[in-house]
Amino acid sequence: MKRFQHGLMGRLACAASLLALAAGSSGCDRAQAKSEAEPVAVQSQAQLQDLAEQCGLDINCEFGGLAEGRATISGVASVDGFFASVLKFETTALSVAGGIDAELEAIRADFGLEASADIAAEIMAQASLHTEAGLEIEVEPAQCRVDAQASIMAQAECDAEFDPGSAMVKCEGSCEVEASANVECGADVSVMCTVKAPSVECSGSCKGSCTVDVAAGASCSGTCNGTCDGECSFMNTDGQCEGECSGTCEGSCTTEFNAEASCDGTCEGECTAEAPDGNCEGGIRASCEGSASAMVDCQGSCDGNVEPPMASAECNASAKANASFNMECTPPSIDVRYQLAVGANVDVEAQARFVAAVENLKVRLPALKAKLKKANLVVEAGAELAGSATAGVQGVVQGAIDGDFTVAQTIGLQCALGELEAVGGIIGNASGRIDASVSAVGSLATLGS
Repeated sequence: MKRFQHGLMGRLACAASLLALAAGSSGCDRAQAKSEAEPVAVQSQAQLQDLAEQCGLDINCEFGGLAEGRATISGVASVDGFFASVLKFETTALSVAGGIDAELEAIRADFGLEASADIAAEIMAQASLHTEAGLEIEVEPAQCRVDAQASIMAQAECDAEFDPGSAMVKCEGSCEVEASANVECGADVSVMCTVKAPSVECSGSCKGSCTVDVAAGASCSGTCNGTCDGECSFMNTDGQCEGECSGTCEGSCTTEFNAEASCDGTCEGECTAEAPDGNCEGGIRASCEGSASAMVDCQGSCDGNVEPPMASAECNASAKANASFNMECTPPSIDVRYQLAVGANVDVEAQARFVAAVENLKVRLPALKAKLKKANLVVEAGAELAGSATAGVQGVVQGAIDGDFTVAQTIGLQCALGELEAVGGIIGNASGRIDASVSAVGSLATLGS
């Protein structure tokens, strides 16, 4: 760091001499030019200060910085864009932590719990009092999607030489594209097509109900329509089973899926399957999916990690971080099953409050899972942002030492160097705020997983 500061101070000596021109617009114009102009003798420190004020130059770094919420420090787009990402990280982290805290507070209020209570344990304890066999909870993993175009535009704002044109990000996961008769995803990438109809033959995954024909002796985890060799929960007037079968089923079996699950029969809802020829005509959406950790070129939304197009280190870090800040995490589907206890010893009013709390939990727990997913991704983005601070910004400072910037920018970069020391503290404190909120979730984070 000292080597950079020493070199930069040499450039600032030249910058100071440039400021010591006759007062007026010509002097300020010179301050906006590359700092290779012929130096002019400084008459006095007071004159230098006056001219700096007239030209709007912050030679003493008194205009404020990150602590005051100010990112425009250096006058260099890539550096100030980096500082803006640091401030946005702080804002996003506090917002995410606040969202987690709000969900926890609401769940505690629903179940009448103290702030120090183990929420998951207390919910299960109440379930043992008010139900026959407790709660059965299944929650799908939360899904987060990143807008590739937002990442590309963030890159363009940071780097004047970057052309967003037909640029694409690299997506590790699935990239959503427009459904058409000719979806192109590239080599070694699968085209996945999702169709929706009242009833469609499906050989992929189904979200809705999946009906398959079953032969005698087959088990059925859903609704058996036909002959049940065992106890059937509902028999129609023809003596055929149309309900849950405790034994084996012959006829057809219909299973309800709140999330995508494998289906090799008729799907009523959404069916997602591979389209080897790229034909997704009539589909409601399509996506390009790479195998394992393969990266897919993406211009749409990505549900995995993204790598922006290569640019300067600080711009690359800013674009990637902003992609994480702007991602949308969707609350997953949830299935809660229980049977209320009956009998003379049941506290009907308390049981009713429990039922109302569980109904709210069906909304609050998925929302909490989505916020936890985003929290983890935001913390990861902050760590990468902090790691890029020294190498990226110091590289720009080296450009100032080499005379690649205006006098005003050279002076601004001196202030930027000083702000670098604050970056780690801001990111560390905001990340700590998220960690505290996530820690408070406790075992509730794994409830239903």
